[in-house]
Amino acid sequence: MTDAEQIIWLRASYRFHTFSYRDPRAAFSVAVGLPVVSPTAVLLGIVSTLYCIGDDDAAKRFLAVAHLCRVAVDAPDGVVFFRAFHQLRRYETDKNDKSNPRLGMTLINQGIREYGLVQGAMTLWVGVPEEFRDPVRAALRYRSHIGTHDSLCSLVEDVQEDASPQNVIYDPPEVWQRQMRAQSDCTIVTLARFVGEQLDLRRSKWFLSGGNETELVPYLIPGHFEGTTGGKIYRKNKGRSRKRSA
Repeated sequence: MTDAEQIIWLRASYRFHTFSYRDPRAAFSVAVGLPVVSPTAVLLGIVSTLYCIGDDDAAKRFLAVAHLCRVAVDAPDGVVFFRAFHQLRRYETDKNDKSNPRLGMTLINQGIREYGLVQGAMTLWVGVPEEFRDPVRAALRYRSHIGTHDSLCSLVEDVQEDASPQNVIYDPPEVWQRQMRAQSDCTIVTLARFVGEQLDLRRSKWFLSGGNETELVPYLIPGHFEGTTGGKIYRKNKGRSRKRSA
């Protein structure tokens, strides 16, 4: 699936009731927010939704080719981020001490998460093998959140089959570094993507948390951040489009 003719693109736009997506570099207890989500978040979200709607077979088959799929995310017009304090509940494990008397009991500590008030829609393009057109369309149609589980969203219109995104700035380093042009109205965020090798589905359920299957890379997106006393603001530049290089 290296040839563009072998994939079809599906487009889905969402508006958010609440939004939060953690910078992959940030600690779970200090969740710094981003205005776009990673390719891995989009693809694993499709797998999760397929499981939720009962299509286990399609979920397993799609996970086997997820490393070959393509993703582009068109950021919303703007996001106002603010910080919220959380009580983080985790379970005591035997990771460090198998004789832990609190094994299986709840451990509570404090954490901070950045939430966003979103202006406009976030649009996802997903390039998948043609045989997955219908399952992926269903997954994008019934997706209830993008980002964290409390990032509730609603589909703006039905999922559309579309051409590849030509005017979306969501470029991995091998694209924007090759162009070597000034991008004063863009910014760089760190996102997670699959490394291009088939996922080892025989490993434990934690295999997607990191390791050899994923990598963190700097993506170029439009717009910029402004700091405030209460958080930060992301503004997407309007009135500018750029065709993606071949």
